[in-house]
Amino acid sequence: MSAITSLESLSGLVAFSVTLELGSFAAAGRKLGLSASAVGKAVDRLEQRLGVKLLTRTTRSLTLTGEGEILYRYASRILSDLQEAELELSSAQNTPQGRLKISVPTVMGRSIVLPALGTFSADYPDVALEISLDDLKVDLIEGGYDLVVRLGELEDSNLHARRIGPHAFTTCASPSYLTKHGTPQTPADLDRHCCVLYRFPTTGLPEKWAFKGEYHRMIVKPGIVLNDGGALASAALAGLGIVQAPRYLVAEDIEAGRLISILDAFTDDRGTVSVVWPSSRTKVARVRAFVNFISQCLADKI
Repeated sequence: MSAITSLESLSGLVAFSVTLELGSFAAAGRKLGLSASAVGKAVDRLEQRLGVKLLTRTTRSLTLTGEGEILYRYASRILSDLQEAELELSSAQNTPQGRLKISVPTVMGRSIVLPALGTFSADYPDVALEISLDDLKVDLIEGGYDLVVRLGELEDSNLHARRIGPHAFTTCASPSYLTKHGTPQTPADLDRHCCVLYRFPTTGLPEKWAFKGEYHRMIVKPGIVLNDGGALASAALAGLGIVQAPRYLVAEDIEAGRLISILDAFTDDRGTVSVVWPSSRTKVARVRAFVNFISQCLADKI
């Protein structure tokens, strides 16, 4: 290793440059939070390592030698570059920019997040988004994610989280289906209907429907099973049967009369919707910006 590229030499360069700029070891020491003696010794060690004299010392002044002039020309450039790098890093902490890796549940991503991304990209054009639409529970740290949206109750962890609200569901069917097969009055009546369920990719099991009170543990017999949560609304609109789907997925169809909400007094929420991110990413500007953005998007829809 070159004599000038050790950590001790870098501290000597700082001591040498600041001393030259301020005119004395004492002034340099005040700026660096060191004693005048410590600054002088740092310069002495640098001179010994390089084998040249950098400063000529008298009781009243310090004079730069020819070798010192050469070193200072390069040292001032290096220290200036380091200062600019520090300012740029500080700016990156305050100005949203860089790559942002995100994981969002598939149906929620397609229905809420993706349609709203144009607004975020317009506000923060220097942020490059990498979005994974996935129903698997990803590992934030191992996967290198900046933030994820989680459904259900959160486990205790060292991660930061912002709870958005309940993960609300609606039980519904098309008017044509209900006209033909009748409208169930309680969850117990579902045994006489075709229920369309979603199958979890992680377990291969059909999703359990959420009901309150005495029907809390009720198992709904599947008539049709789908591996795409977003297709639940399509199946209901086609008159294939009754579905229990996220409220945001079917809200517009219910408002337009294409679907009819049923069993409202019995249908329960399924945990909560939360935005989760590693504690190490809390101060990163692009993460803060997206947490605020996605929190508002979700709060408006769920």
